[in-house]
Parts: sequence; structure tokens; C-alpha cells
Amino acid sequence: MPVYKIAELPIRIDPVTPQTAKRLQPYLCQSEDYEFDASSSAAEIDAYIAKSRTPCLPYLAEDVLVLTKISRAVLGGYNGCFFHSSCLELDGEGYLFTALSGTGKSTHTANWRKYFGDRVTMINDDKPIIRKIHDKYYVCSTPWMGKSDIGCNMISPIKAIYVLKRGDENTASLTTPSKQIRQLMEATLLPDSRESMVRLLTLFDDLFLHVKLIELYCTPDADSARVAYEAAQG
Repeated sequence: MPVYKIAELPIRIDPVTPQTAKRLQPYLCQSEDYEFDASSSAAEIDAYIAKSRTPCLPYLAEDVLVLTKISRAVLGGYNGCFFHSSCLELDGEGYLFTALSGTGKSTHTANWRKYFGDRVTMINDDKPIIRKIHDKYYVCSTPWMGKSDIGCNMISPIKAIYVLKRGDENTASLTTPSKQIRQLMEATLLPDSRESMVRLLTLFDDLFLHVKLIELYCTPDADSARVAYEAAQG
């Protein structure tokens, strides 16, 4: 059974659908050892489709099930969590942008590419994982990169996390997890137990002792990238 390196963890996954196998291919590693198994069976996929309120193709169901298993395992034992965001690397440091659906995460990261050019590398446009590795927090790409499928197999030390909001002008200021808790919780996979909730909140407390949390009001213009970047420096 193949093993894939995702978020710096060797994970055993036996893909059922060819689409999922193709998506996972860039993360294939040569290790026979693995930390956990995130495979989903054909029966699990069928059950997910049967419960879905909207039509769902098998490969999409498998994607959800596999990513959910990985996310729960990472939170449970590997100092990390799934974090719905668009993220990029600039000059060797990672920047993450989370927002309510439709706010414009992808538009904003496109502005960073326009403003900073080739200095920017897209990590993942939708579904990265955050992990603490050797006392430093990293953003880690995953095979699931959203509708645009923008990103690559890489990790980057996190410089800043932004809570993105629409504004009439571009402004950015440091904020606190307590002020942004609704959007932070909506950005991750909701814990399935009290123990997992405590673990997630403890992770957030530690994360934002090490990483800047910035509230960003922005317009669609490219100068929003400059304002956001400058807020993270110093």
C-alpha cells in the first residue's frame, strides 16, 4: 500500500478512485513505515454519498474523507490542525489568509503575486495544514488545493496569519485570537470531542504566541498586498 508524505508525516493511503490517486501522486514517498492510515473504503465513500444533501461524485467524497482523517490525526497527536486558507511563501516565510467564504482570499493572494512577482510561491490556495515542528510553526501544503488547484508540495515557516475582511480602504493591524475566534474556528475542522476542542484551543494559544495575527481590511487593488506585508514586518 502506498505511503505519502503530507505535512512532513508519512501517511498510508490506499486510493479507491483514480482521481484521488492522481491528486496524491506528487506526495508519494519511498518509505514503508508510516505514522497512521488515512484510507477510506469504498463502503465509507458510498455511505458519505448516501448521506450527502447534494449530489457528490465518488472522488470528491473520498477527498473529504481522507483529508478529514488526516486532519483529525494531526490535531490528535502531531501538534497541528487543518486551516482553511490561501497561503503563500515570500522570501522564505509563509503568509496565510483566512476569511469567510466569498470574501476574496484568492483575489488577495493574486495581488501578492502581482505586487511581489517571482518572489512569491503559492503554497496552497485552500486547504493547508499548520504544524509545530521542532518548536517552530510551519504551513504545510496538502494535495487538496481548491477549485483553482494552485499550490505545490512544500512547507514554510509561518510569518503571519491574516483574518481577511472587505474594506473601503486597505488597513492592517495586529489583533488577538479572542477577537477573531469565530473566523479562526470556521477555518478549521470542528473538533469531534471535548478533548479535541481543548487541544485545538491550546494549539491556537501557543500558535499566536509565536506568529503574528493580523486583521486585514482590504480592497481588490494590488496595493493591499503592500499594506498587508508591511503590517507583518518588525
